[in-house]
Amino acid sequence: MYNVLIVDDEMIFRKGITHLIHESNLEWTVIGEARDGLEALEMIQSQRPHLVITDIRMPRMDGIQLQATLAEQYPTIRCIVLSGHNDFEYARSSIRSGARDYLLKPVNKEELYTALCKVEAELSKESESQSVVEHTPSQQVIRQQLLSSLIHGNIAYDEGELFDQASISFPHNGIYCLIVQLDRDSVTEQRYRQNDPELFFLYIQQFVREMIIEPLQGYTFIDHHKVIALINSDRSEATAQQIRSLSGQLIRTIKRISQMTVTIGIGGGVDDLESVPKSYREAETALLCRLISGGDQVLVYESSATNTMPLSRLQAADRHFLEQLLAQENGQELTRQVQAFIERLCRQMNHPEVIQQQICKILLECYEIALDYKVLSEWLNKQDMGMILQHVLLINERQQLAQYCGELLYSLYDLIQRKEGHVIHAVDQVVRYLEEHYAEPITLSLMAEKVYLNASYLSSLFKHRLGHSFVEVLTEIRIREAIKRLIHTDEKIATIAYDTGFVNIRHFNRVFKTETGTTPKQYRDSRRHYQHPV
Repeated sequence: MYNVLIVDDEMIFRKGITHLIHESNLEWTVIGEARDGLEALEMIQSQRPHLVITDIRMPRMDGIQLQATLAEQYPTIRCIVLSGHNDFEYARSSIRSGARDYLLKPVNKEELYTALCKVEAELSKESESQSVVEHTPSQQVIRQQLLSSLIHGNIAYDEGELFDQASISFPHNGIYCLIVQLDRDSVTEQRYRQNDPELFFLYIQQFVREMIIEPLQGYTFIDHHKVIALINSDRSEATAQQIRSLSGQLIRTIKRISQMTVTIGIGGGVDDLESVPKSYREAETALLCRLISGGDQVLVYESSATNTMPLSRLQAADRHFLEQLLAQENGQELTRQVQAFIERLCRQMNHPEVIQQQICKILLECYEIALDYKVLSEWLNKQDMGMILQHVLLINERQQLAQYCGELLYSLYDLIQRKEGHVIHAVDQVVRYLEEHYAEPITLSLMAEKVYLNASYLSSLFKHRLGHSFVEVLTEIRIREAIKRLIHTDEKIATIAYDTGFVNIRHFNRVFKTETGTTPKQYRDSRRHYQHPV
């Protein structure tokens, strides 16, 4: 028997590799586990293993430093390196340090056994003529690229030679796409950031391989922070039910072992490679329902596609609502309100496409506001609006969507606040114009053009800065001027009405009484009687 020490700062990977070795029929015994290079060296001094299987990135002492120390102090100990990074520099550093093999995480069982057999053969000085099929890291990358191109429809399906070279085959008449995505709200920010985020996806992929791919048949790979599985089996209700059952078991197992949750979207079965993108899109659509129902569950396309949502029930966030948000003084409160609105929207709607439509509408309104306020280029920050909308359409987690929209709205708010001097100047400029031109026909749109702002946005600025609407301010100025003339001149009331901007005397009388509680004639008579009692 030969002894091996497992070194990795992630317990889930240490336990996983230990389990794989224990269930093998090879002549290997795991004598211990270490969390980093320093802890490994302490164990090596007392136990002297034949082999060390070590991760690259670890705290205190990483895998490269550990290998260098082993080469200097314990040259007879072999080393196998694990990494989630298909990086030539890591591989080259490991090979220079004498590594016997370099395996990508998550470790494929066959690849691990192959590597152990190689070391075993070296240790026992046996012939290296074993017939071992080994997938190199570069071959793994080629396979992943082919499978990624397959789900996105970016490959010629008749080019079977490419699939043959990568040992990819789909012998059964049904192909099902399954997407597994980490529920980010189940992992604390500290836990997520202190590790390489890729490790979470590699960890999930390992479970997918063992709990779904091995019982059935197919392939799993990582594509844009999602673990994808292409399951190849008979296309039948029994197969679909088995996939759902295994997916549920996978979710419960990951939750029990790692205290984090995942959500799985399952597309419908298809008959040929050309239809695989259809199953992938269906799995994505199913996964979108996480916005509505939350995560930690299996979402199947058939059931999610039956949801419908009449647009009449939509609680719209119109431009006025956004402008009121952007005009307030507290940026943190703005972010809170935006996120609360997104959360409420997701809870109330029963179809993800309606949520996406509403979010896109909000962002397009923000685009118009940024354009009107001349901060568009700063707000987009070298992106175009299409890129932002495409990113939104890829988000299928409620908390992430709320956070992203909150950040976008706060960014726009911050840019507007920086130009606050112009905002105040614009309102004051309009008020001065009203005081000088009150007798002329004046509209909000006309004033907005003069200060280069959108009419709705100018209206919200009036309300925010002065506490009154544009019409209220204009009416107050006109009535104030009319009062002066009623008291200090003998002009006819009809003349005063026209000269202060009212369209006719009837309109003037009605507005004047609403503002002062009396008619223009009564007001003039009472004031003159008060000023000249004799």
